[in-house]
Amino acid sequence: ISACLVGSEMCIRDSQEMASMADLENISLSADGELWIHKTLHALDMDPIKVEAQIMGNEQMVGGVVSADKKVAMVVAELGTKQDDAQAQLRAYHQVREIIAKYQAAHPEFTDEVFIAGMPIFIAAQQEIIDHDLAMLFPIVFLLVTSLLVFFFRKPLGVVLPLFNILFCTIWTLGLMALLRVPMDLLTSVLPVFLFTICCADAIHVMAEYYEQLNSGKSFREANRETQRLMVTPVVLTTVTTIATFLISTTNNIVSIRNFGVFMSIGLTAALIISLLLIPAWISIWGKDAVPRKVQLKASLISHYLVVFCAWLIRWRKPVLLVTLPLLAMMTVFTFKVDIEDSGIAYFKKDSPVRMSDEFINRAGVAGTSPGWIAFDTKTPRGALTTETVQFLDRLDQFIKAQPNVSYTYSVATYIKRMNLVLNDMNPAFLRVPQAVEQVTVVDDDGKPETFDVDGNSLIEQHIMMFENGGGTDLQNVLNADYSKAVTLFTMTSSVAGDYQAMLDKLDAWLAINKPANLQVTHAGTPYIWTGVLQEITQGQVLSFSLALLAVTLMMMFWLKSVRLGILGMLTLLTTSVTVYGSMYLLDIELNIGTTLVTFLVVGVVDYAVHLLSRIKMLVQKGIEIDEAILAAMQGVGRSTVVNVVIFSMGFVALLFSAYKPVIDLGVLVILALSSSGFMTILLVTLISPWFFASIVPQPAVQEGEQPGGGAVPG
Repeated sequence: ISACLVGSEMCIRDSQEMASMADLENISLSADGELWIHKTLHALDMDPIKVEAQIMGNEQMVGGVVSADKKVAMVVAELGTKQDDAQAQLRAYHQVREIIAKYQAAHPEFTDEVFIAGMPIFIAAQQEIIDHDLAMLFPIVFLLVTSLLVFFFRKPLGVVLPLFNILFCTIWTLGLMALLRVPMDLLTSVLPVFLFTICCADAIHVMAEYYEQLNSGKSFREANRETQRLMVTPVVLTTVTTIATFLISTTNNIVSIRNFGVFMSIGLTAALIISLLLIPAWISIWGKDAVPRKVQLKASLISHYLVVFCAWLIRWRKPVLLVTLPLLAMMTVFTFKVDIEDSGIAYFKKDSPVRMSDEFINRAGVAGTSPGWIAFDTKTPRGALTTETVQFLDRLDQFIKAQPNVSYTYSVATYIKRMNLVLNDMNPAFLRVPQAVEQVTVVDDDGKPETFDVDGNSLIEQHIMMFENGGGTDLQNVLNADYSKAVTLFTMTSSVAGDYQAMLDKLDAWLAINKPANLQVTHAGTPYIWTGVLQEITQGQVLSFSLALLAVTLMMMFWLKSVRLGILGMLTLLTTSVTVYGSMYLLDIELNIGTTLVTFLVVGVVDYAVHLLSRIKMLVQKGIEIDEAILAAMQGVGRSTVVNVVIFSMGFVALLFSAYKPVIDLGVLVILALSSSGFMTILLVTLISPWFFASIVPQPAVQEGEQPGGGAVPG
């Protein structure tokens, strides 16, 4: 099977190089004593015992492409695809599986298990899940949202117009992604679910207000006009703040997060335009129907129980605050204990083929599935062939191999040691790098031994020259053409970013002490990439959250024309944030590249606070006492808030059907964030509004035919 895969290298279009027991170059002496660089399996009719002896006698292979107990063999393929080209890696994955399947079909006697793993397979498996989620999650969220719209509105327009809104903005957004050739990755794959739920918020608020106006006895035309008068400012404000939050996410260096933020903003802009321009027009054309009694009853029930709850909060304001504040303080402490981690392969289901393969290979005694590279640049031709550099690389190999979760390592020092061993008749004492000055003993023509000193640098260069003159090509993996640069490769048996970070921290500390001053170091590979992603998430979360919170607060202050009300709106966001992150700690959910999206959602979705504060301000400006204004606002805006909370939360239930844990965790957090946002807004506004609205001065009543003076439409 090893020969089969290596021989099929050209069939795998994205493969650059493959290596195995059959293909790796072996260094040995021929029968007449000459150095021989050859592939282990250089003829199919070779004696199996001789092949086995050559493989197991080569320390470069044991623990790398074959286990010490001879039970597991590995074929390593290096793909020439870009790290983020998931489709190319998925294509290569399918090609390898097809080659193996054909071989097994043609050779029924081959009954060994075959496991396929590695970072390209990890990314390919993610892409398979993305394709699965795109095909399944969108229909689920469509059915959920439609069902909830039917339940709450029970009216054709109440169902059709919000659906038109979200369908159009979703199609336009995904169509633009296709035109710009933006790939569907782990984050953008959930974009349709986000668009379908969040983009319906404006339409739901508009339709809920329209039906409230109809219920009050207005004609459909008067109800439509009054709805637009009341809804324009809060709808624009909520959408602009949400867009601003997602645009701030584009300051992140992770391309997936930037793409998500950009196209989420585009979808929200489309939803705003439809809500303010098309929905009023459609209502004017098709809105001439009366509201059934059942809808009025359902609306009054929701509003009734919400008002009863808020009245209870007002009556017991101080005791409730005394209980709420310690709970929020506790959740704030938990927020700083959230685990920022990426557990890699553990996010797949236990019976997933990619997870089972990864776990088998990493415990099988062969090279692990997470490769890393360390490049050293001497800035001098042939500078990588000095004894100082090669001895340093040898010590580095030994240090790395001694670290937890590291299974294999090799460098140019590995080849030099093998050459030194072979050229000294396989004497184990010579399995080492030459010293700066070596004593060499030869037998002269008279049969007498003669000892003389040889420069270690010359010995190393001779070893390299003999290897290449013997037809060896594997050195190109660890040296560049002019020998000024050298590479050390290592593999790890973990896919957890925390394990990568621990290893790299120890490596950097060791290099700081032991690295020769003339060497310039560059890290690359899976451990470096994923720890970089983790660091970007850690740094980006704080920056993005701070910028988004500041931007949203300033916009609320401007639109509501009140510093106090802007601060009150900010407090609803902060309490929601600590509730969500505290719950992450309690539920043992990690903050990773998938769940990081909840940050922008928590800060960006200010619909509930803006609509509620706008309505309360309008009532206070009319001279209504603050507690009465709160209850009156709950009577009017409360229903749309409850409807949005339920539809938002239930819409994201679709994410729970994913086969990938970060997406499932994201669904749990989004549901928690949206429901917490609605609840915390109602709770805080009811409990602490009196002080914040104390500066609002009642305005003179608007006379018939006059334009409102800014009270009803702040800003």
